[in-house]
Amino acid sequence: MTLPSQANVVHVLHEPHGSEHPYEFLPHERFPRYPLAGEAFIIGIATQPPGKAAHVTVHQWLNGVAQPIVAAVMQIDWQARHEEGVGAEFLERIERREQDIYQASLTSPAFGESLTYQIEAMSSTGERALSPEFIIAAEAWYTAGSAVFDGEHLTITQNDPSADKVLSPKAFPSLQQIEYLGDGKRVRRVRLTFTAHHDEAFFGLGERFNTLNLRGKALDVRCYEQYKNQGDRTYMPIPFLLSSAGYGIYVESSRWMQFDLAAASPNVWTLEADVGEDGTLTLHPFIGDPVSIIRDYTRLTGLPPLPPLWAFGLWMSGNEWNTQARVERAVQTSLDLDIPPSVLVIEAWSDETTFYIWNDAQYSPHPGKDRPHYTDFTFPETGKWRDPKAMVTWLHERGVRVLLWQVPVLKRAGAPHIQHDADRAYYAEQGFGVREADGAPYLVRPFWFRGGWLWDVTNPTERSWWLGKRQYLLDEIGIDGFKTDGGEHLWGSSTRFADGRRGGELWNEYPRHYTQAYYDFANAHHLDGDGNALTFSRAGFTGSQNAPLHWAGDENSTWEALRHSIIAGLSAAVSGISFWGWDFGGFSGDIPSAELYIRAAAMAAFCPVFQYHSEYNAHREPSHDRTPWNIADRTGDDRVVDRMRFLTYIRHNLMPYIWQEASHCAQTGEPFMRALRLFTSQADEFQYFFGRDLLVCPIVEPGATAWTGYLPPGKWHNLWTRAVYEGDERITLNAIAEKIPVFVRDGVELPLHLGEAGILGERVPLSGDANTYWKFE
Repeated sequence: MTLPSQANVVHVLHEPHGSEHPYEFLPHERFPRYPLAGEAFIIGIATQPPGKAAHVTVHQWLNGVAQPIVAAVMQIDWQARHEEGVGAEFLERIERREQDIYQASLTSPAFGESLTYQIEAMSSTGERALSPEFIIAAEAWYTAGSAVFDGEHLTITQNDPSADKVLSPKAFPSLQQIEYLGDGKRVRRVRLTFTAHHDEAFFGLGERFNTLNLRGKALDVRCYEQYKNQGDRTYMPIPFLLSSAGYGIYVESSRWMQFDLAAASPNVWTLEADVGEDGTLTLHPFIGDPVSIIRDYTRLTGLPPLPPLWAFGLWMSGNEWNTQARVERAVQTSLDLDIPPSVLVIEAWSDETTFYIWNDAQYSPHPGKDRPHYTDFTFPETGKWRDPKAMVTWLHERGVRVLLWQVPVLKRAGAPHIQHDADRAYYAEQGFGVREADGAPYLVRPFWFRGGWLWDVTNPTERSWWLGKRQYLLDEIGIDGFKTDGGEHLWGSSTRFADGRRGGELWNEYPRHYTQAYYDFANAHHLDGDGNALTFSRAGFTGSQNAPLHWAGDENSTWEALRHSIIAGLSAAVSGISFWGWDFGGFSGDIPSAELYIRAAAMAAFCPVFQYHSEYNAHREPSHDRTPWNIADRTGDDRVVDRMRFLTYIRHNLMPYIWQEASHCAQTGEPFMRALRLFTSQADEFQYFFGRDLLVCPIVEPGATAWTGYLPPGKWHNLWTRAVYEGDERITLNAIAEKIPVFVRDGVELPLHLGEAGILGERVPLSGDANTYWKFE
């Protein structure tokens, strides 16, 4: 049925699945990408050069029989209508008029039939260009199969497609229906429908930014880098759902899935999930109270290791701290102001090409297979990093640990770089990297590091080579871990990995494997040999708690972002991610106001990770650093420094309690931050327990002079004033800048580390040993 071809003076481009962007569509792909039987769909077509094609048509054959030819229509205003839904590369081409865009509408065949189509472009002088043939095997939903519950998990299995029977096990009494999506030859997806009670709330599904109660949302489980304003998208999707009706469900799959939580219909919630070749899906049910359900889920997917004590002190970072002098100046200023940091993250340390060689280091290039040593480099006195090893020693002597920034991409260099070129040559020679279905190297499709090669962490030889390049940073220089950024670079479902799996199964799992590899490597080679190295990661998936810590990604310095970040931390905690933090006060855009900065810091002081960070801003002045002294200078509010000093020492005072609760989380799998909304609908969604005994009530609105919130049943004590309140009531308190409302459960002996005066906010070193116990009764 193939049409005869001629010399191509017009180029036709049509890729049914485009770049497989999870949310946006290129102008030359099919929409929807997988049309259902009998469903109309659009074929997007690009022709090059612009203006050359006079006519574009689509030929089609149904089960091999020719059908009417369909004329494609040129989309004159395509760019204006679709500017937000297309990749930057194609927008740029359209702006330069390098291609014309056409669309044609076809109808998918009936279930069990197949449709073949081919695109023809004709020039005004009669030359013809043809695309390859494309085949659609129409899919449809049908009810057939069985559900087998063995006492621990539910396995959904397709049986005879002609069967019309669904077995609903006793463990899932709300399961109404099981459906399968397939083309008659294989099943691609299953859909489960459950009863949703009218007042049922839903929580979890990973780190979610928009709302804590997910009822009314339709959310996919897809790891994706959304730069700021995440909305319903997330860096860390986790297919674990917690219901206020007293149950939880974990879906044991890393493929695409979507939870419709009473969004399409108020009486049901549905789960749609892609399946593998065997057409099965496994679900794990949990019954009980919220904490026990989360505990049981975390135990199933892995208890988190206990981070070292220093991880719970103050973290400082700035994307523009790109020299040794600037790093040391920032740390020394913080020490001079009596705001002692515990962790320093250096992002702009490397040459930004290899990501394992210090910027301005001098060296003779080595063969790509070799791993470097510190003695291979010399560091000129006038360079950006005069002596990295001495710098790390200097920081350690001052109680500051050091993490260096990493990404899992072998960058496509914009200019010759002898060492990087040697590394890439060896990489290619060894066949390293994620591969396309045809065996070609996978080139990163997202905008960040576009065109780079993605590290295949499933290949043991490649993993050893990649990490070996960075070993000297740990066992010779003495750094304490890595900020493992990125991880969201995989889009292609048919990409291939060394362990035999495809991208459709690994695009969610990839960041977990990547960060776990760095975590294990850092702990194996940490210079102290104490097993206390860390990773600090943005992206993740089920089981990511096994490689702590995590942060909430990129956010603006706004009140809205403050609210969204708190929600992100509470939803991540529901999903097993206990050791979490965020860039308090935001890291991007204009600096926060003094009020926002202190309100955010006051919340973060009662958060597992206490960190500020700022985005690169091309070294412009005034500085956008989120250091307390820069915020004070920029806003003219000198109280920022004093208040930040107070909060840092509050953190030190509370460290015995924080250390106690961190240990409890690591031993039990229970969450560190526990949203009060999990236990009562009367609380606002920002109130949470920090550990088992402190109830934290962040101030999340500007200009607030008072806070009104809910206290659960029982007696509660104000941490600051020791005043006693009867619970099961809404109360109102004054909203003091650096003292957000924090309550202590009645009967608690709170372990503290205090100074001679015995008051909160006193200067003490970072220690997990209590020297005082405050009895609240």
